[in-house]
Amino acid sequence: ALSLHTNLDADNYSVHGSVMLVAVLRRRSRATTARECAHLTGSWNKDVSINPSSSFAERALSRGDPSCYPLPQTRRCRSSSSSAGDKWSGAHERSWAASSIDGSHRASHPRQITAQLKHAQGARAILDNVGKHLEKLNPIHASFALNLLGKDASRNRKGQLRDLLRNDGAFAGLLQLTKRFATEFPARELSNALHGIAKLCQYKALAARGATTVEVIEALDAGLVKCAGDLEPQGVSNVWWAYAILGRAPSQEASAALASVTVREARQMSSQHVGNTWWALGSLIGGEIQPPPFNGVVNALQQNDEMWQGLIEAAKREVAKGTRYPQELANVAWSLATTRQVIDEDLWAIVQKAIAKGAGEMNAHSVSTIWWAHAVSGRLPDGPALTALCAATERSAREGFNAQDVATTVWSLATLSSLRGMPLPRCYDDAWKIARDMHPGQFHNIGLQKLFHAYLMRKHGLSVGDKGEYPVWIINQAKDAWMTQVRDLHDQNVSHTYQSEIAEVFRDDLKLNCEVERVTDGGYFSVDVYLPDGEVAVEYDGPRHFVGSPREQLRSFRSGETCTKTAATELRDLFLAKTCAGGVISIPWFEWFEAKKRDEYLRGKLDADVQ
Repeated sequence: ALSLHTNLDADNYSVHGSVMLVAVLRRRSRATTARECAHLTGSWNKDVSINPSSSFAERALSRGDPSCYPLPQTRRCRSSSSSAGDKWSGAHERSWAASSIDGSHRASHPRQITAQLKHAQGARAILDNVGKHLEKLNPIHASFALNLLGKDASRNRKGQLRDLLRNDGAFAGLLQLTKRFATEFPARELSNALHGIAKLCQYKALAARGATTVEVIEALDAGLVKCAGDLEPQGVSNVWWAYAILGRAPSQEASAALASVTVREARQMSSQHVGNTWWALGSLIGGEIQPPPFNGVVNALQQNDEMWQGLIEAAKREVAKGTRYPQELANVAWSLATTRQVIDEDLWAIVQKAIAKGAGEMNAHSVSTIWWAHAVSGRLPDGPALTALCAATERSAREGFNAQDVATTVWSLATLSSLRGMPLPRCYDDAWKIARDMHPGQFHNIGLQKLFHAYLMRKHGLSVGDKGEYPVWIINQAKDAWMTQVRDLHDQNVSHTYQSEIAEVFRDDLKLNCEVERVTDGGYFSVDVYLPDGEVAVEYDGPRHFVGSPREQLRSFRSGETCTKTAATELRDLFLAKTCAGGVISIPWFEWFEAKKRDEYLRGKLDADVQ
């Protein structure tokens, strides 16, 4: 205490400082004493292994929602203790110590501000505190406030929080402050801030594409490059989750830094971290096609073999131990299918054992997700897993299927039956019975499209033993949803370069009539290039039509190996073969890329199709 006392900057601190130090010592915690003394004197620096935020933020945040990022108790923030901290924490504490001699401005002390934020009831009270102390907030306060608002978003009525944030000047000030602090945030605070913003966007309280939101995210993205190396397992999973919810990949630099720390931290990830990280990467890679420059980042992520190997090993470890929540297993299975990775057979076997063991505890959504993962990957569950899944589906049909779960389950079972010849189990009829009792208004368009797709599988004789009774409205509302999708895809693809190149070779070199993006009779499908004389469908298959990264696909082709089509592409070919009398010609992107004489290449494809 005496040695710390002598470091005080001014003589008039001595009496007050001594009293403060005695009070600290009486707390009976050496760790806490060290933190408080260091904060009081502003003496901490890069050589002191004390997190500058821990004395107040640790207590304020450590009791938070377990779904949010908890603050670890022991690991210090290595990169920010001397840079960001010296700018705001030490100076702020010293100014408070001086003003506290006469008891004035006590409420302005950082710990007091944190306490007020912590005990604020609801978003309005949080913003009141933010507005009251806006000029005195430090990075931890800004991060904490965003984190609290994110948690509160799930409890607000639709539009209520959105209107509050839109009209409250304190929130606008908080976003600007976050933007300013972006490169000063320690790793855990940056993770909390990003997670909070993502939660607000998830519940529509904040527009993810709004100009201000984008500016803040871009600023945090730059901050992530600086501090990503200090993220811990939950911070890694929360940052990936946030970007997935926001519907955008990190910048190239931030993505590389985050992927690198993912490799390191995968060894320490819990089952929750593993499940969330897999889900987030599945959403980023397998979701909507990212616009430039994010599409390049997504491709780099898909081809990051070191990161995927680390995540695969982490998934093996955690799934084999038994996941704490069934949804975590569902997330891993879903992502295995969505990312279009070449599936690790050992991991798949572990997942099958976990399904057989844990299906009885799965809720309806997890059950439907597991079925979907098998359908999209084109793999049947093994014997015990199949039995357990069917039993869980029958139970869910009685207890908890909503419209989304019904549509996903029906489509998945019909797809597995069509592609792999699986006899449709009894639970398939159970799911259709629920659908018949529902109103079409209960389904989103995607759900209606899945139901109509399953109907088409039966109509074209693809699904095995499908004798279910379909609701009358499936011929109307569900068909309309499907046809709208076909028209949208037609409009999106009509100007694609590769389809036009193929059509040009057919017309100019092979002298064949052809149509680009022809909608088939009945209007159920759109064909890239159609040869009407022979009723042949020609499909250009880009990287998303094959399993594995583009680099792996090209490597396999050049080495003479067969590239595996995705289940969705297989199913498309089955339908077109039933619809077009002349059959289907597939033009893989790597073959088209490598073909030196494209007219001869296409002539060879036609000859093979005729044979």
